[in-house]
Amino acid sequence: MEKIRFIHCADLHLDSPFVGLKHVPPELFDRIQNSTFAAFENLVKEAIQKKIDFMIISGDLFDEEDRSIRAQARLLNQFNLLNDFGIPVYVIHGNHDHLGSFRLELDMPRNVHVFNKETEVKELVTKSGSVVKLAGFSYGTRHIRERRISDYPKQLEADYVIGLLHGSEGSVHSSHESYAPFTINELKEKNYHYWALGHIHQRQVLHHEPPIVYPGNIQGRHRKETGEKGCYLVELLDHDAVLEFISTQDLLWEKIEVSLEGVERFGEIFQRISRTAEEYEGIDDCLLQVVLEDYQSLSPEMIEAIEGGDLLQALQTDLQTGERIKWIHSIKLSRIENVDIDVKDPFISDVIAALTDIDVEEGVKALAEIYEHPSLYRYIDPLSEEELSHLVEEAVDLILHPARNQ
Repeated sequence: MEKIRFIHCADLHLDSPFVGLKHVPPELFDRIQNSTFAAFENLVKEAIQKKIDFMIISGDLFDEEDRSIRAQARLLNQFNLLNDFGIPVYVIHGNHDHLGSFRLELDMPRNVHVFNKETEVKELVTKSGSVVKLAGFSYGTRHIRERRISDYPKQLEADYVIGLLHGSEGSVHSSHESYAPFTINELKEKNYHYWALGHIHQRQVLHHEPPIVYPGNIQGRHRKETGEKGCYLVELLDHDAVLEFISTQDLLWEKIEVSLEGVERFGEIFQRISRTAEEYEGIDDCLLQVVLEDYQSLSPEMIEAIEGGDLLQALQTDLQTGERIKWIHSIKLSRIENVDIDVKDPFISDVIAALTDIDVEEGVKALAEIYEHPSLYRYIDPLSEEELSHLVEEAVDLILHPARNQ
């Protein structure tokens, strides 16, 4: 049996809108807007350089249901490049880019193989002669709430069998049920060599034998998606697997914490943040969120200057033109570490705990039924993850500091 080598990626979210950024210089704004495309171009370069046998994309190629022609055209260019190097691509569509959404049908090159809404099996014979069978399905509509794992066949005759699935891991009673839910045991029972998952943006290996893998998204899209983003280069030889994470992001979203202990003047705050940002050593150009800690000694006027945006505007001067870009996109007070201050009411304490434990992505999903209600959908614009996160923070602040918010 010959070794096979492939790249597994997911959640490209091409053409993501990147909402919530303020006072960004035009040149940096353009780069942010193009970062998802740049990340996929980085990924394709890696695929060509590594001479992979094939590529798997496990859903959410586009960010919006009504995908732009620009996004489709730029994706097509990269698929054509892979075709020039004889690299097949196997694609399932997820909840963001389901098959029922509007799209201008562009002719895909022959190396691109898209799965239908019903679970199907596609076969590939690699250049070395290995027979690979891939099982998967694309979302026909935005919400796939039922369990689809039973549709995947068990006994497939091939050197290697790979499952593609865009969905949420969890038990029957899990909060992740709304998107093609499954359990690890259900996947293991299929006896596949590899499970190529998508939908969760934080990369994680759920199981090693066989590998059950979320690669995460290829480019962070907001302050919650910090750290390196990318794909996995996978080598399989029989049931032995080697996984190598490859970074693809064009820009890093990162968080730096700055202590204001002992600070008495506004200028000291400015200097501490500037020094911490300058000393931060990221692996790539960065979009930084500053989290201020130990700020209890600050006066109400200083707090107001911070929350009103005066401090942020003072720090956002010229875009750095050195070796690395370090753009401060937001400043926030560390609410969480101060939640237990002056909170003696157990009910209020429980409410704050519930708010601060909210998973933002799941919160957006939980609101989906309201957005789709026949009497409401015309009047409500869906909240983004960033907007919901801000609402949660404001709610906690309102509970903790009612007088300051009157």
